Amino acid sequence: MSGGAIEPDRSEIDSVKLRNRSIRGRLKGENTLMTLIRLTVMSTLLVSCMVNYGAMGQSKDAVISKTEAAIRARFANIQGYTVTEHYAVYRNGSTRPSAEKTVLATYEKIKGIEYTTISQSGSSIFQNRVIEPSLASEKQIYGLTIHGEVMLTTDNYEILVEPARNSIGIQDCVVLDVKARRSSVYLINGRAWVDAKTYLLVRVQGTQSKSSSLWAGTPLITRDFTNVNGFAMVTHEKIEAHNFLLGQTVEEIEYKNYKVVGDAKPAVP
Repeated sequence: MSGGAIEPDRSEIDSVKLRNRSIRGRLKGENTLMTLIRLTVMSTLLVSCMVNYGAMGQSKDAVISKTEAAIRARFANIQGYTVTEHYAVYRNGSTRPSAEKTVLATYEKIKGIEYTTISQSGSSIFQNRVIEPSLASEKQIYGLTIHGEVMLTTDNYEILVEPARNSIGIQDCVVLDVKARRSSVYLINGRAWVDAKTYLLVRVQGTQSKSSSLWAGTPLITRDFTNVNGFAMVTHEKIEAHNFLLGQTVEEIEYKNYKVVGDAKPAVP
């Protein structure tokens, strides 16, 4: 064996170069393929967003207009109803209510809303500072003078239609971004989910556009609705708040056994 440097086999060098070129070629091809896949996915998402309302045969302005018409129809056509409302207050993550109250609410279009107490229990502090103000607030909303000022309409809100639809349960929904046109404890900044076929409200969620003395810190409010005789009627409300006086407080309200009376015409044919 010679003590000099060993010369590499030329054929082996050429083979390595070929393998390297092949690997680079495959990587380049894979990168190109992944880029095409990403572009295709992005294009599909963009197209789907654009065709959502085309598939409905509706412009975004038409969606807002029909939603507003359904909301106005509720106040215009319902002459009265009764519903059982159960209020419960929870503190600092507890599953045991600190206070509860059940009332029978009776609404008449020409009079507003009145309550008959069925039962109540728990802390008088939370009865007086949470539940009673909630009842008073609802009574004012359904009064003869203010309800037009709190409806989810373009008079009271700036409304934008989100490009993609969403589902709540089995309901296909159009999603609206809503922003109060003025500061009010009765108006929110948030979102509304509207049934894509009937234009009835399914859910509204947001924070008060103006903090109230009870819910200092602008609570998160969620309201769920169901279709009763062609009208969106609230079935559940959850108010989550934090403040110095009460700590973490959650109020939940269940609405059951609606009996809609009078001229209860469907909001959307």
